[in-house]
Amino acid sequence: MLNERIWGNNIALVVIDAQRKFSLTQQPDWVERMTKAVEGINAFARLFREHGRPVVFIHFDGASHTGYDKEDSDEWLPGIETAESDIVIHKKNMSCFKDTDLESTLDGLEIDCAVYTGMLTEFCVVTTFYGSLERGFFPYMGKDALISYYPEGNHAAEVLCNTVDLAVTKRFLDGEQPQVEFPEHQ
Repeated sequence: MLNERIWGNNIALVVIDAQRKFSLTQQPDWVERMTKAVEGINAFARLFREHGRPVVFIHFDGASHTGYDKEDSDEWLPGIETAESDIVIHKKNMSCFKDTDLESTLDGLEIDCAVYTGMLTEFCVVTTFYGSLERGFFPYMGKDALISYYPEGNHAAEVLCNTVDLAVTKRFLDGEQPQVEFPEHQ
């Protein structure tokens, strides 16, 4: 669902597996889908960096199931912008939390909510989204900054998961969103 506000106080951006090894070159619309998502990822990352917020890149170590096995498979997708301030965390599983430093890194930064972007939406991104809830981080999908395996995958994720666009995120980061009070759990 597209949200109009962000719940939380301290936010991070997490870019998941935006690597060439997950390229879906067998799909005729791959370049168009990738280009649009890379533009979205970069826009979110620039916004977070401008506000001094953490940008975390997740790098998958291992073989891809998409069949892409060129020498540049571990590199970021063409056009992805990185900065020296970015944090890179390596993983070997679908969930970015399993056997990684992601949870302790977010805890150390006192993060309570995160925007997830990257690929592939139906697999690693959704798995991490739900893993985030289990660990007390309120998750959001970054609209127009995701690459799905199936053409309708991003729409399905938007229906099932909290999703924010760049404008809502900017309003939150600019402090123009009223503070959200968390209800007490009984």
